[in-house]
Amino acid sequence: MVEGMEKKLNMGEALFNEGDRGDAMYLIREGKIKISKGKGADEKVLAILKEGDFFGEMAIIDGSPRSASAVAVAVTSLLVIDKETFKAKIRENPLIEYILETLTKRLRNTDEQIRLLTIKSEERRVVAYIITKAKETGKSVEGGIEISPFTFENMVHITGIDEAKVKDYVGKLAQIGLVALKENSIIIKGIGDLDDYLRYIALKEKFEKL
Repeated sequence: MVEGMEKKLNMGEALFNEGDRGDAMYLIREGKIKISKGKGADEKVLAILKEGDFFGEMAIIDGSPRSASAVAVAVTSLLVIDKETFKAKIRENPLIEYILETLTKRLRNTDEQIRLLTIKSEERRVVAYIITKAKETGKSVEGGIEISPFTFENMVHITGIDEAKVKDYVGKLAQIGLVALKENSIIIKGIGDLDDYLRYIALKEKFEKL
């Protein structure tokens, strides 16, 4: 049995937000937790978890940011299992550690694919994919942030867009100086600039429909 600390939340209190770094997982002893993505009118509720459910394990296994937000929808009591305690337990069995890390990687990829496929615009989908990869796995190098390895084949698989179109969209980003392609990698000149370009595309599409 893994031991941990207890944490209490009031109704409406946030435990963590999408994008936060995760250093613990949680078991619900009493109450309910809402797991959601987005905010305000764009919020999408993924699940309402109750007594006996656990969550947050993916972030402490692979070190990635929280993929969703967690908010108490009732007075809630949680068992908090910190990263080191959890890691120490699974290291006792290398096979279990390998299986958990593999399953987490697959779940992350599936979660990313579902999120991207909800974006109707193919160009925005491509830009969002690059931004996500830069934030999750990018490394600072001279000239920006490098994603390596980077392949069009993987981007096609995740975004569901024809390879020729993907290459056209990425080529356009390279042409206007937002990214630079190298062998088996791509360098993003600045995530902030890509975020601005993503908003520009969204606004352009919006006003073209008027």
